[in-house]
Amino acid sequence: MNEELINKYLNDIDNLGFDKTLTLTSKQTSQVLNVSIRTLENWRKDKNIILPFKNIGKSYIYTKRDVAEFLAQN
Repeated sequence: MNEELINKYLNDIDNLGFDKTLTLTSKQTSQVLNVSIRTLENWRKDKNIILPFKNIGKSYIYTKRDVAEFLAQN
């Protein structure tokens, strides 16, 4: 995977106002990816779309690095 491209996406995510956090909520992730929260829910159920997430109670979080790698792959 292209590290330079991943770093570009990490910078883009930071420029959206998420520079002080390492993780993103589902709402924040949907904003970064420009998809609905429902789409993220469907992706979590779909084994063909790999966007790593952690389940904390009823909430889901995504690391900025994982989101940047997902963007770099797609």
